[in-house]
Amino acid sequence: MWLAISCGQATEPESVAQIPTTTFTAVSPLATFTSVPTLTSTSTKTATPTYTPTNLPPTQTPTLQNTSTPIPSNTPTATATQTIQPTNTPLPTFTATPLPLPTPQGVISWTVKVPILMYHYISVPPENADVYRTDLSVIPDAFLEQMTYLAENGYNPIDFYDLSRAITDQQELPEKPVILTFDDGYLDNYENAYPILEQFGFKGTFFIVTEFVDFGREGYMSWEMITEMGDNGHRFEPHSRTHPDLRNQERAVLIWEMLGPQETLAYHLGYTPRYFSYPSGRYDEDAIQILDELGFWGAVTTQSGKWHGFPERFEWARLRVRFNTPLAEFEDMVDPGDTINGKRPEDN
Repeated sequence: MWLAISCGQATEPESVAQIPTTTFTAVSPLATFTSVPTLTSTSTKTATPTYTPTNLPPTQTPTLQNTSTPIPSNTPTATATQTIQPTNTPLPTFTATPLPLPTPQGVISWTVKVPILMYHYISVPPENADVYRTDLSVIPDAFLEQMTYLAENGYNPIDFYDLSRAITDQQELPEKPVILTFDDGYLDNYENAYPILEQFGFKGTFFIVTEFVDFGREGYMSWEMITEMGDNGHRFEPHSRTHPDLRNQERAVLIWEMLGPQETLAYHLGYTPRYFSYPSGRYDEDAIQILDELGFWGAVTTQSGKWHGFPERFEWARLRVRFNTPLAEFEDMVDPGDTINGKRPEDN
């Protein structure tokens, strides 16, 4: 049950078939039987076996005496030929196995202090960028500087699954935990943010608008990129299907915008994502109710804050990193204060 954040081949099989080619030659008064095994190895792009009979010189030709019961034959010579028609191979289907919702032990849960940083573009804004595009951008050099600071000062990026179980199951977090989130799924997240995260061994959480990926919208990541990053330990969670305002929406619309992208991501990633980011931070109580019904574990907003608990799990706050965020301000954002592994000293 947890967060959401706002604005983030088949190898061609080689088929080998051994096809017997059987030839019957009528010889009066004797019948001659020739058995010729044929081995053909082919590889096709459609992964459909191809069988090609090959005429080989006869090896052993037994001579059989004719009996009172002749072998029926329509023609003096019969050649057995096997023809395989191409067939469609169905795509694999993903069946999600529901996991139990992380719930508090006993009657309480921890409230932990974990900075959840919110990024969008990791690139230099174009010359014609408006104020919004500029404000949502962090240039790669600044992002590298920020990640370098985290690495050199003992910070440990975690994901929302870690956060949920720290709150509900009191699982220990590492020293100076922080969550790195990226909204919308921009292409520069793959081109610029991903290599820097890999350089430091950091994992990020990327909130994806799935229809933008499905339709190959320019400027957004592809499913191949997302799968590659997922294979390397990065998390991908829903940011809706089409990035609408979720306030005052019909129930069916909310389900379509929440469950749809969850299932799409599950198909591509192999696990059911449990956290949601409200598009542009716009949501209402109905949206929260549907997330809860659909088995989400949490959601993130655009509101500012560092403390997170179980009761407000569908309204976790984040800290926006802007185009003009200086390093000194960034240092203050992630400062754990007097907490130890995200917890107050008295909770340790």
